Amino acid sequence: MKFERQALAALLAGLAMGAAQADAVTEVAYGSISGTAITFSELTDGATLDGLLSSGGVQFGERFSGQELAVAKAPRLGSTTQQDWFDDLSHGSAAAGLTLLAGAAGANLGAYDYGDANGVALFGVGPLTGAADGFGAISARFASPVSALGFQLRDADGGAITLSLYRLDGSLIQSVDLSGRTDGFFGFSRSGATADVAGFSLTNRDGYYGVSLDNLVLSAVAPVPEPGSYALMLAGMAVVGGVARRRRRD
Repeated sequence: MKFERQALAALLAGLAMGAAQADAVTEVAYGSISGTAITFSELTDGATLDGLLSSGGVQFGERFSGQELAVAKAPRLGSTTQQDWFDDLSHGSAAAGLTLLAGAAGANLGAYDYGDANGVALFGVGPLTGAADGFGAISARFASPVSALGFQLRDADGGAITLSLYRLDGSLIQSVDLSGRTDGFFGFSRSGATADVAGFSLTNRDGYYGVSLDNLVLSAVAPVPEPGSYALMLAGMAVVGGVARRRRRD
């Protein structure tokens, strides 16, 4: 009986943990996300986009209706001098429908060709129009909600970066702190493979060059679980099996 109580407690704890993670986002390998990447190859180097951009079935802008655009000043890495200005979307909340808004003329979105195999990337211009690029916000609305997404960050130098994921009703699923990341490919999946991610906002306070976005991939199919996920699932099955065997013996 004591074993049954312990096993049941472990099982209930596992279920509770699963419920707690129902609204969570898990980082996964970029390569585990199936889908066609949006590469922004149709854009030209140095292009300035004053309106909304549609690419690969995704719409891009600066922010969502309901989000208040503010500016924040931050120091560069290794410095205490507040010298760079960035877009700040921490005020206000996205409204239902996730209606995208473009930034002011010349301060919305732009494109830069890195001259390598990945070519052109998209960046938010930010408040320092004409003086610096990549310090602005990028927001995206998907044609239909997804359960996983991945992208390439470019020009990241280890500064503060925040990825905020939203449902179609405007509610925030989670803000993922990507601070300290450098250039690379990153993937994220909804726990339970819930396909309710309808869009995101990406902001940064990463000095010198800010950040650019490239190779965005979206999927309504759950990524292949990591080995640790399989281990957790097998452990849960073992607990349930143990309870069943104990009851048969009794």
